[in-house]
Amino acid sequence: MVLLRKKKTALESPANREIPLYVLSDSTGNLARHMMTTYLTQFPLGTFAAQIKPFVNEPLRLEKAFETIALRRGIVLHAVVSPELKLEIETRCGKLDTECCDLTGSTMEFLATAARVEPLQDHRRLHRVDDSYCGRINAMSFTLEHDDGLGQDNLEEADVVLAGVSRTGKTPTSIYLAMLGFRVANISLAAQVEPPRQLLGLAPGKTVGLIIDPRRLAEIRTRRQTAWHMTQTNYNDPHGVQAEVEWSRRLFAKLRCPILDVTDQAIEETAARVLDLLGLSQPSIGSERGLS
Repeated sequence: MVLLRKKKTALESPANREIPLYVLSDSTGNLARHMMTTYLTQFPLGTFAAQIKPFVNEPLRLEKAFETIALRRGIVLHAVVSPELKLEIETRCGKLDTECCDLTGSTMEFLATAARVEPLQDHRRLHRVDDSYCGRINAMSFTLEHDDGLGQDNLEEADVVLAGVSRTGKTPTSIYLAMLGFRVANISLAAQVEPPRQLLGLAPGKTVGLIIDPRRLAEIRTRRQTAWHMTQTNYNDPHGVQAEVEWSRRLFAKLRCPILDVTDQAIEETAARVLDLLGLSQPSIGSERGLS
């Protein structure tokens, strides 16, 4: 199978305008989107104008996708499982003199050859409503029910407990981890408020303490205070913020939990580092069956 076909004419350079990048998928396009996003981080901003084309799994959808591609030629990436559809995409790209690349073909062929198992070639299996799927949905429900100090009576049922002062990214990190299937609770801390007894009583190995550079935190809180038209308090006072972060460090030492500095860190990286610190690779298996 030819993964990349050389074409005869050059595309417009990024100096003129963005190069169209069409990403075709026979399902939701999430896998192709993640792969493409990773690749594009290595190119200058503005090099490509990406368009995701999901559910390109039948003739009419394929025809419409290539009508768009024909109007403004660019580069085609595709992630489809059907060999026939792969061939059709490559054939159409050939007729348009457009470069194309199969994002998944070589990997699937490698796995099939190494395992000596023939792949099923069924794009519908990617989003099955099975126990794994139900586990992720239930994890999201658990996480929403344990956001910002809620649901402390069964805190021990969480896979992960995130603790930190206000605006350390606890909620978005919790939701991201929940989408991966982990049950997460997060606790907002304040120096003038006694930490919840349930947090203090948790066994080691479940909690991660989030901290952030005090100057950065003060800036974030100032923006929030302005945007929300909040009454002026010491919420964003640099000296008060510094003291609050130092207090949280001492609390985390008392809890014997790992500390993670999230300053200018993407939520995805924070989530990955949380799992690494706790030695977690798979979510726990919930006691319920189906959607709770």
